[in-house]
Amino acid sequence: MNFKIAEWRWPDSLETVTLTELSHCCGMTEAELDELVEYCALLPVSQTAPVRAFSAQWVVPLRNAAKLRLDFDLDMFTVAILLDNLTRIEVLERQVHSLQALLPPDLRADMGC
Repeated sequence: MNFKIAEWRWPDSLETVTLTELSHCCGMTEAELDELVEYCALLPVSQTAPVRAFSAQWVVPLRNAAKLRLDFDLDMFTVAILLDNLTRIEVLERQVHSLQALLPPDLRADMGC
């Protein structure tokens, strides 16, 4: 049996992806992503660049939003609201983990960390 090895990396906050690449990564069309930009739910790195580019950090939240969109048959306006909430939750979770890391080890054990 031959196994194909795939290279997998977590997207870096400094990396950028084009609209086409983002479309392929998250499973939404370019027109749908443009609509999210119109709703200000998806922000390009630069408004003046000739080719629209986005932070690679959008890949994971957009994949999650695309999956929920299919599961619940959501329109793009609802996806825009959902995407905003997903990114807020992610930020809050990172803050909670950072604060929990500052706790003494005996207190962390009580919190289930």
